[in-house]
Amino acid sequence: MSVRFGNGSRTGRERLAVTLGVYGKITADEARTQAKYILAKAHLGEDVAGERDKVRESKTVAQLIDAWSKDGVLTNRRTGARRSEVNVAGEIALANHHIRPLVGSRKLDSLTKGDIQRLRTQIATGESRARRKGRKRGLIKVSGGDGTATRTIRLLSSILSYAVDMGLIASNPALGVKLAPGGQRHRYLSPEELRRLGAVLDQPMRSPAAATAATIIRLLILTVARRGEIEGLKWSEVDFQFGMLRKETSKTGAKVIPLARAALQILEDQRQWASGNQLWVFPGQRGEGHFESLNKEWSRIRIAAGISDVRLHDLRHTYASFGAAGGVGLPLIGGILGHRQASTTQRYAHLADTPLRAAANVIAGEIAASLFRGA
Repeated sequence: MSVRFGNGSRTGRERLAVTLGVYGKITADEARTQAKYILAKAHLGEDVAGERDKVRESKTVAQLIDAWSKDGVLTNRRTGARRSEVNVAGEIALANHHIRPLVGSRKLDSLTKGDIQRLRTQIATGESRARRKGRKRGLIKVSGGDGTATRTIRLLSSILSYAVDMGLIASNPALGVKLAPGGQRHRYLSPEELRRLGAVLDQPMRSPAAATAATIIRLLILTVARRGEIEGLKWSEVDFQFGMLRKETSKTGAKVIPLARAALQILEDQRQWASGNQLWVFPGQRGEGHFESLNKEWSRIRIAAGISDVRLHDLRHTYASFGAAGGVGLPLIGGILGHRQASTTQRYAHLADTPLRAAANVIAGEIAASLFRGA
C-alpha cells in the first residue's frame, strides 16, 4: 500500500510515493489515516518521503523506550505534572521487562495494530516471563497474565503517543487494541475486620521496622493517601496549622490531603520522636532514604488479622465505602481521595478545604471507632 503525491514544484509533474505498509499487515483504515497525514504534510512542502526514510533508518522500539525513559516518562501527558520517582521507575521497569524483549528490535513505522494485539497475547500467556537481576532487591521475578498484558499495552500506547508528539510516527497503532477487562476488585474491610486489624496493630511490635509499618498502616487507613505518599512523606509536607498534607509530588502531581484529628495525632506523636533536622517522617533503617519495608511487614500483619487477601490499596476502598455508608457526598469523597484527571482538576480546585476536612473527620471517626480500642 502506498500514497502518491506531487513534489511541491510549480509544475507538479514529478510524482513521489511513500509506502504505507504491506497489505494484510496494515488495515485500510490505518492506511487512510496515514495517507491523510502524509498528503497534508506534502501539501505544506515538507519532504515526507525523506522524513519517513530517516525515521525508518534510525528508530526502533528499543530506541524509543530509551528516549522516552529520559524524557517522556517524567511528566504526566495529560496534565504536564511532574511524576513521582516511584511511578517513573515502575513504568520504565514494565517497558524493559515486557516490551523491549518482545518487540524492541522492531522499526517504529513497521508496527501495526495486529503486532500489538499479538504482543498483548504474548504477555498474557507468559512469553515475557523471566527472572532478572535487580539493583536493590536481588533477583526480580517477571510474570505475565491478563492484568500485566493490559497494563503493558496501555503503557505502550502512551509511549507511542509520545512518539507521535515527537514526530517520529504519524499515528499510534496501539489505539483501539482491545484489552481484557481490568479485573479490578473492590475489597472493603468490614467493621469486624477493622477491629481485628486494630487489635494486631495495638500489640507490641517485634522490631522498630514493624512498629514503623504499623504507624504507616494507621495513617493509610485514616488519610486515604496512597502508600508511596506516606512512606515518602517529608516533614516539610505536613501542615499542622491547617491540618493537611501538602504533597510536592504524587501519582497525580502536587496534591493536598486533608487530615482528620486522629491522623494529626499520629503525626504529632511521630514528631516527638523525630530529630530537628530530620527530612523524612519515616526514615529508612539504613542509608538516607525513607522507609521501604512496608510490604514485608504488611504480609505478616494482615495474616495475623485474618485478612490475608487484603492489599494495602484496599484501605483506600475501605475509606470510600465508610464515607458512602455514612452519607458523605461522592464529590467530597472524590476530593479527599484525590481522584484527579485533566477534566476534573478544576472541579477539585473549587472544593473548599473546610468541607473536605469535615468530611475526613466524619469518615476517619467511623473508621477509628472500629480500628482503635476505646476510640
